[in-house]
Amino acid sequence: MGNNIDTNKKIPVILDGDPGHDDAIAWVLAKACNEFDIKAITTVAGNQTLDKVTYNARRIAALLKIDIEVARGRKVPMLSDLIIAPNFHGESGLDGPELPEPNHEESELSAVEMMAKVLKESKEKVIIVATGPLSNVAALLLSHPELKEKIEIISIMGGG
Repeated sequence: MGNNIDTNKKIPVILDGDPGHDDAIAWVLAKACNEFDIKAITTVAGNQTLDKVTYNARRIAALLKIDIEVARGRKVPMLSDLIIAPNFHGESGLDGPELPEPNHEESELSAVEMMAKVLKESKEKVIIVATGPLSNVAALLLSHPELKEKIEIISIMGGG
């Protein structure tokens, strides 16, 4: 009675968020999970402006030694105005902890292009972990509906 499950096989994951403190902690946990293979980090405006959250994502990637470029996503929500949260996350979007400077340039691909590339190239279905506004995920599904079959699940941190 053999077990045919490959315990060394990692689950491909895309981290899509607006790092603030909550996303940063979620990404620490994702990096610590040996079952995950982080294929992309994409950003979306939310906790702070797109410039600030993209810079924060690059700093978090450097801290966690995630050796990939970060792709910049949507600057504003699709159907409303951007509302940021400096009262929770500070003016930088990640006030408080001292983080290293980014060690990779930002990707030339947009977040949607990066997500589509990962999905197209993956032999396995991919998990999208969206810890910010779902604007990038919506834009991906609208622009590449043929890729939805390549998504295992979309795990969200919901709020309102």
